[in-house]
Amino acid sequence: MKKQFLTVLAFLVGLGIPVLAKGPAKEIKLLQPEHSKGKIVLQAMKDRHSSREFADKQLDIQTLSELLWAAGGINREDGRRTFPTAMNAQEIDIYVFMKDGVYLYVPQENKLTLVLSGDKRAATGNQAFVADAAVNLVYVSDLAKIRGNDDNWKMLMTAVNIGHSSENVYLYCSSADLACVVRAFIDGPAVAKLLKLKDSQKIIIGLSVGYKK
Repeated sequence: MKKQFLTVLAFLVGLGIPVLAKGPAKEIKLLQPEHSKGKIVLQAMKDRHSSREFADKQLDIQTLSELLWAAGGINREDGRRTFPTAMNAQEIDIYVFMKDGVYLYVPQENKLTLVLSGDKRAATGNQAFVADAAVNLVYVSDLAKIRGNDDNWKMLMTAVNIGHSSENVYLYCSSADLACVVRAFIDGPAVAKLLKLKDSQKIIIGLSVGYKK
């Protein structure tokens, strides 16, 4: 029985599936996206819409991997990502709030690293439904990485960049038949304190994703 358990455990780890023995995994290795599946772009655009109702079900590892790759994964050998940033600043971090904990998405290594244990989803917005979404993405911009001295211009540029990323998420969710909604109602100072962000790091928006109810 022990040998059989170890064989299954090794198989799951090999697939990149986190095995939670006690508490959340400190690191979740994500899978590569399956580029050949899903709707064509124009169909995904046609079906794109916001939804604020989510089923009580967590995303499987393949869906989570593809969601995050769409949000900001690496799509070229030079390390550039699925959305543009002004002057290639790559100033945006994506924090992933799930039922078992809060993770930082590390696109360069295609993985999640644990930031906080426990269910903190409700902290990511002022609307009740955020606690029901399988995943809440919180976009954090480090303005110190954008060249220039005009903070208003930096905020404009990073807002445009995050707009590209959030639309990628919308199109992926449309293609994968997931519910999602972008949100501005988020207590930035409280979440910044929770994540222990630097002064130069600013929370811009949240985005809730999950299976349809």
